[in-house]
Amino acid sequence: MKDRFYLACFRNNVGTSVGFQRQGFAGYHTDIDQAHVCTLEEAQSHYNHAREYDLPISADHVDALAVWKVDCQYIPIESQPFTEANVAYVRGAWDGNDVYWLNHKKCTTSTDFSKATIFDQDIAEQLDSKYIVIPFSLAEKVKRRTFNFKKLNRRVMVQGAGLVMPEYLKKARRRKTNPKSRFNCPGCGKITWQYNPYDFEGCLDVSCSEWRPNYGE
Repeated sequence: MKDRFYLACFRNNVGTSVGFQRQGFAGYHTDIDQAHVCTLEEAQSHYNHAREYDLPISADHVDALAVWKVDCQYIPIESQPFTEANVAYVRGAWDGNDVYWLNHKKCTTSTDFSKATIFDQDIAEQLDSKYIVIPFSLAEKVKRRTFNFKKLNRRVMVQGAGLVMPEYLKKARRRKTNPKSRFNCPGCGKITWQYNPYDFEGCLDVSCSEWRPNYGE
C-alpha cells in the first residue's frame, strides 16, 4: 500500500459522490484527480484536528473503487445531431448533478459512464424521447473520477491504512444526546430530569412535599 491519502469532507458531498479537499486546499471537489494528496503522517495530523464530517481516506482504496461520472452542467440538456458514436442519458434524473446513462444491452441505467452503451446513428434515432442523446465525444471530454460514499469502509480504508482515530472523536461517537432537561428543585435543591425543557414539573423526591408533581389527583 502506498503512503497516499485523500482528505474527504462529507459536508461537501454531491449526491453519493464524496467531496475531497482540492490541491493547494483550494476548496472542495468530487473530482478525485483534483484532490489534495498527503502522506500518512500528514493525514494523521489532519485527522487529529478533524471535524466530525472530515476524514482522511486511503488514496489507493479510493482509486480502486473510482467511477467515471458526468456532471449535467457540462453537457447539452437536449439531444444533439447524431454522429457515428452517441450516448444517451435519462431526462430529468440526477444523482446530485450526475446523469444516468443508458446501458441498452442490460436495459438499465447507471451514473457510471463506463457502462454507457455507445449507439450508432441508426440506433440513436430509435431511442425513446425520455433519453437525451449526445455525441460520445462531448461526454468523454468532461467525465471525471468519483468515489461513492456508500462504498466507504472505515475499518479498511482508514484504520486498516494506518490511521488512528483521535480520542475526542471516539468520545463524541460514544456520547448520546439526553432527551431530558436538567432542573434543580426550588424547594430542596435536588436535581430532577424531565422531558419538558421550559417549565419545572415538580420534584421526584418523596421527601419534598412542596414541589411534588401534580398529576391532577
